[in-house]
Amino acid sequence: MLDIKLDTFLVLCETRNYTKTAAFLNITQPAVTQHIKSLEKHYQTKLICYDEKRQLQLTKQGELLRDFSQTVKADSARIRTLLKTQTETEEIRLGAISSIGERFAPHFIANFLQKYPDKKISMFLGEADNLLMQLQEGTLHFCISDNYCPPNQFESEVLFESETVCICSPKHPLAGQNVSFKQLNPYRLIYQGSHSFSYQNLLQILHKYNQEPDNFSSYMEAGSINAVKELVTQDVGIAFLYHYAVEEDLKQGRLKQISIHRFSSPCTFSFTWSKNSYFEKQSRQFLDVCRSVLHS
Repeated sequence: MLDIKLDTFLVLCETRNYTKTAAFLNITQPAVTQHIKSLEKHYQTKLICYDEKRQLQLTKQGELLRDFSQTVKADSARIRTLLKTQTETEEIRLGAISSIGERFAPHFIANFLQKYPDKKISMFLGEADNLLMQLQEGTLHFCISDNYCPPNQFESEVLFESETVCICSPKHPLAGQNVSFKQLNPYRLIYQGSHSFSYQNLLQILHKYNQEPDNFSSYMEAGSINAVKELVTQDVGIAFLYHYAVEEDLKQGRLKQISIHRFSSPCTFSFTWSKNSYFEKQSRQFLDVCRSVLHS
């Protein structure tokens, strides 16, 4: 169990506000202040400071304690589960962004269970930022995503890289052609979801080339990558997806690629777990299987 003062400190790190921290923990604001002062007295260092705008900030020592406490909290959640089951066979909880979950994760899990048949494993799909949050909370043991993972909080190993490509139906007028972005504008743009991390990634790509969704004749939101691909196959519009997510569709002719002049948008996909975790050995076991599958 994490010390209540450290728990208070972690919430304050997120809210950067004593009043909000007190409300979240259902304690008084003076109690929050006392918890922080007790930690500073115990560690004999300042953990909190304020910038010129009077915004609460962490000192370097505060950042170090936050990172350590997050790892302890995550490991504590896993150890609690392990002790409760009174067995060495703990359920391993893998998180992945949806495109990884649909394309690669089943192969990773199948090969892992072939190598370690006594293990139990569950997979959870989600947005990249939410996966990292669950890592910090200990509800996930490791994850695979395309998000930046702060090295002071996480251990991260590169799995592979993939380009974002523009796809369309084989019946589309621009199928297989090399065009400019402006030549794409008369068509409908389809994307996964306006509140998803993938949509934010799409916006960054478009902005890099001075484009906006409004530049297209229209646009629409689909609930999943499979829905996006199906709509594109039906020639409802065009979409930008990671190449690995549509590789088989392109090979089998269900989708076609539209090449864009001077367009390049590579992305790195990483395997991530909590920094300095007691369970690092188990994380690396699964990482080794992932690499073996990708290189086979």
